[in-house]
Amino acid sequence: MVFDYKKWLLPILILWFATALQSHSNNSNDTSEFDGVSELEPIVVTATKTPHSLKDTPVITNLITREEIEAVGAENIGEVLEHTAGIIIHRDGHGDGVQLQGLDSEYILILVDGEPQVGRIAGKLDMARIAVENVERIEVVKGATSSLFGNSALAGVINIITRKAISPFSIQFAQNIEQYNTFDSRGTVGFQQDKFNGLFTLSANRRSPIDLDESTLTTTIHGYANLTGSAKTEYQITPATNLIFSGQYFTQDQEGIAENGPLTFDQLGDIENFSGSLGVERGFGISNSQIVSPTLLTGKLYATRYDDESTVVNRETEKITSSNLNIQDLLKGEIQFDTKLWEEHQLTLGGEVIFENLQSQRIEGGERGLFTNSLFIQNEYRPIPSFAFVVGGRLDNHSEFGLHFSPKLSSLYRLTDDFLVRASYGQGFRAPDFKDLYLNFTNVTSGYQVLGNPSLKPESSHNWNLGIEYQIFNGLLTRIHGYRNDLHNLIEAERIGQSAAGGSKFEYQNISEAFTEGIDVEIIIGSFQGFTSSVGYAYFRGADKNSGLPLLNRSTHNGTLKIAYLHLNSGFQVDLRGRYASQWGFFDDGDKVLEPEELAPSYWIWNIRTSKILYKSFKVSIGINNIFDFKIPTYYTFIGRSLYGGVSLAY
Repeated sequence: MVFDYKKWLLPILILWFATALQSHSNNSNDTSEFDGVSELEPIVVTATKTPHSLKDTPVITNLITREEIEAVGAENIGEVLEHTAGIIIHRDGHGDGVQLQGLDSEYILILVDGEPQVGRIAGKLDMARIAVENVERIEVVKGATSSLFGNSALAGVINIITRKAISPFSIQFAQNIEQYNTFDSRGTVGFQQDKFNGLFTLSANRRSPIDLDESTLTTTIHGYANLTGSAKTEYQITPATNLIFSGQYFTQDQEGIAENGPLTFDQLGDIENFSGSLGVERGFGISNSQIVSPTLLTGKLYATRYDDESTVVNRETEKITSSNLNIQDLLKGEIQFDTKLWEEHQLTLGGEVIFENLQSQRIEGGERGLFTNSLFIQNEYRPIPSFAFVVGGRLDNHSEFGLHFSPKLSSLYRLTDDFLVRASYGQGFRAPDFKDLYLNFTNVTSGYQVLGNPSLKPESSHNWNLGIEYQIFNGLLTRIHGYRNDLHNLIEAERIGQSAAGGSKFEYQNISEAFTEGIDVEIIIGSFQGFTSSVGYAYFRGADKNSGLPLLNRSTHNGTLKIAYLHLNSGFQVDLRGRYASQWGFFDDGDKVLEPEELAPSYWIWNIRTSKILYKSFKVSIGINNIFDFKIPTYYTFIGRSLYGGVSLAY
């Protein structure tokens, strides 16, 4: 007999909620209108490459904390980001791609502890590859940030900061089980002894292939089994010198089925990615553990390799129809010097050297290499505590495209302690990558072909941002962020004919000009009798300036809603989240006008999660993703309603 979870779904939630409310009734001592919790102002580093309190940084920055990550109950970074206002996650066969300011994943620099991640497929870096177990916070800087980070930061930077140990010895373990044979296991061990700090994590995830359209054998979402291990250690050599090492290893096997006419294929994939970083920090002017002159010299060496082997097997003949092995290597060296001058100036100087190499049968010649060396400078001028002005720029020397300079101006003005205004102008730069320049790929299961174009020009942008933050009263915060991007030489895959396999033939080409603009609004309501909530709304408009065709795969309206309740004494928590996207352009038939049949429908997706702490260190949780079972396989890879549960233990 098959277990009908839908029949028992509501009774289970009612019983769970009633039990938690009973615990609340027995333990409640809430008497104040607002629950006051004293917290230190969080520190961010990505926006200026120097530490600032979040409220004091002169560049618009979104922060996702560890507490927020745990409240979502996410398995990976993609699931965390999709609940954040102004950040869009597009999930398809290439993974979880992120959009900022209407620009796709290839225009967003993804960092882990400040180091670039590689392994993009069709320009998309799959955010589902990055586990959450060792993540302390996520810093999101929206808008062109090439003045500090160079290539591929036209839309912004997402920097994933990993955790450190915070106690002499700690152990954490979590196990989640979800429908579709989904398992998520995680473990962490931490040490903090005298001069040594180390945190080691291991996570394993598995899911069976999912077919949302039973009329065909093609699987909508490939199945996978992956394993991620990470380590982060620090050793204090002297009171002024720290040695820092971090490393990560990720491996994943994938399987799925595809059909092309009468033929059926097994699609197999094997991904392996490892990275390591070694850095030294040396402070100057330190006496008796007190910083007299905040001068810091940092040097880092980083290396990463990404292997992606894909195989397509004809089910009838059991012969390999196609196979490909991509091996991408990146080696980076960086040095940065920070110092304070005359109290009002914070000066940052730095340089980078990056070497990239790709081996693949899908690119012309089978192997290509790129080399970039860069210099950057930034000065933050703060004549009075309520005003800051930042000017900076970066000079990149690219082996294929020569010199490119990317400037940026940013400012912060605090009208009152509760009213902040931030404004910035910057230029973005993205050199065509291996795929854009040299790709020669034919999909045997679908018949289409994609070609690179060595004649491509680098993409560039002019970016303006204006942000207003107003703490209306204690417990109510409003943020408004407006932006405009004017893009030049935007690269898109254009149809140029028919492939030899019978499908369409595409070639990467420069679209001369395009623009994106919009407004993000976020309202955050602080704790009131244990309840917190937030509402986010994003309006977007973007088009090719020549044809007027709206940019595809982008909704005009997006929204997020969160309502959470936490009872500290009982350890009961419930978290309800919804996200909305209006209809968007799915394809254009060539007339440069989007008709109704060329639009993907709008949607609301609702998730709910409840958890309860037992015996101080043991937590149990249950939840439902996609409560109302929304799924349209033609346009979306949402798997429909799914019930999950989990346990975690911390010592």
